[in-house]
Amino acid sequence: MAVVALLAFALGAYWFLGRGDDVPPVETVVEAPPEIVPPPAPIEPEPEPVEIQTLDESDVFVRDLVAALSAHPGLAAWLVSDGIIRRVVVVVDNIADGTNPAQHVTFMRPETRFSAFGEGAYLSIDPQNYARYNLHAQIIDSIDTQGTAELYRMLQPLLTEAYVELGNPDRPFIGTLERAIVSLLNVPIVESQATLVEHAPFFHYNDERLETLSPAQKQFLGMGPDNVRTIQARLRQVALAIGISDSRLP
Repeated sequence: MAVVALLAFALGAYWFLGRGDDVPPVETVVEAPPEIVPPPAPIEPEPEPVEIQTLDESDVFVRDLVAALSAHPGLAAWLVSDGIIRRVVVVVDNIADGTNPAQHVTFMRPETRFSAFGEGAYLSIDPQNYARYNLHAQIIDSIDTQGTAELYRMLQPLLTEAYVELGNPDRPFIGTLERAIVSLLNVPIVESQATLVEHAPFFHYNDERLETLSPAQKQFLGMGPDNVRTIQARLRQVALAIGISDSRLP
């Protein structure tokens, strides 16, 4: 617009000074370009509010939400049981206290039994045991981290309600969840074959460091180094995504 105005002024001066007083100056009319009006920004539709079901009626609701976190077909088999929220809270509480939660997740039990080889003081874990948990690690590793964090925040009221039912009216569930995650992250990665002592009906570790682990930690350790490493990595990501400080994690 400034350039157009200057050109108009120059042309007007030329006609006024160069043609004489008897010739009226030619008036140059400069039309301003039409104002370009930007199109209105598209209106983003507001997300529809998600109606949280009651704790007793939440299973179908929770199944649908959890199923959306992973495309792995094996995840659906973990969601067939009833009382999902209550079961999750009990399992987390068991792990936080060091108790093996196996009785609450029987659907995750491997199809083959644990086996060891050797005799006497030379018993060792059969490495083929670890393959029994490959599917577990694959399913957990397939779950979307950010989606899990968002789902946790959405379901916090139901988790809190179930935790109060469990007898914890004054303790926040997030503290117990943090203790459970830290407990599993503290399980060591054992690359070498761990030696065992037969102690019916179970086995004990010869390594005192391993034997002093909690029952929940020993169960996790028995998944094998590769599976433990995979699950610990995903656990750490989820812990950070739900707001647990990195400084509080091992």
